Amino acid sequence: MFQSYALFPHMTILENVAFGLRRRRVGDPVGKAKEALELVELAHISDRKPAQLSGGQQQRVALARAVVNRPALLLLDEPLGALDLKLRRQMQQELKQIQQEVGLTFLHVTHDQEEAMTMADTVAVMNKGRIEQMGAPEELYELPRTVFVANFLGQSNLFEVQVVGGTDRVVQTTLNGGRITVLRERTERDGGTITVGVRPEKLRLHREQPVDDPAINVIGPGRITDVSFIGVSTQYTVEAPEFGSVQVFAQNVEAGPGARLGDEVWLSWHAEHTFGLADDPTGTGSLASDLSTRAMAAQAKQN
Repeated sequence: MFQSYALFPHMTILENVAFGLRRRRVGDPVGKAKEALELVELAHISDRKPAQLSGGQQQRVALARAVVNRPALLLLDEPLGALDLKLRRQMQQELKQIQQEVGLTFLHVTHDQEEAMTMADTVAVMNKGRIEQMGAPEELYELPRTVFVANFLGQSNLFEVQVVGGTDRVVQTTLNGGRITVLRERTERDGGTITVGVRPEKLRLHREQPVDDPAINVIGPGRITDVSFIGVSTQYTVEAPEFGSVQVFAQNVEAGPGARLGDEVWLSWHAEHTFGLADDPTGTGSLASDLSTRAMAAQAKQN
């Protein structure tokens, strides 16, 4: 299934869907094509030409043409890339529903991280032609193994820290004098200089320094240098020489932002939300937050 749909413009919708069946000399190609169009809810316009259809309708025809052959594996090459945001999200849900109905294995190629997380049972993140990490969407998001995966699926705050001790349950690290704890089962490395991270929505803002708690990581103080209100949440940028630039996503449970530009704040998060990455940061000469910025810039250029 192609991103450009690749429908035959001189054929009707029904003829497009039946084309592959006829080439393979499958019995009752028209009847099977009608069933496939009913599956994508387009049986009522089967006599129209592709040019008479919207982008979303053409996408459904392309899907029906692929599904009607009942392949063991259906490859979808960025099929939603040409659609606008609202229609793309609608088609994500419909594609997932159709996949469950027909029971075929879909191999869906996409550069849209949200699309991959929404649709997939298993996500494979590829970097330079190699699979960097593969697993359930929640697993890859909550426990990325590398800097590339941590920044490709959503945003991450990354820090280069020094391991200073630990127990059989946790690894204790230090970041310019501050303590950051990571569960041993959630880190790929447990010695020397390592990269640890936390997702922006796991962080909490505080006006005063929180009370010391072994289960809570705290960094600060820092200064809020940017506030972006986006409706359901507010995104803050907090900066300090000790930890660089950190992103915080705060849910808007009350009216308006909870903190303002220029405020001095502390940041905290549960130690169980920290993850440790497999990358060797030794010799990079910069904080991992700088790595995060460069990786996101490279991703934006790629997209």
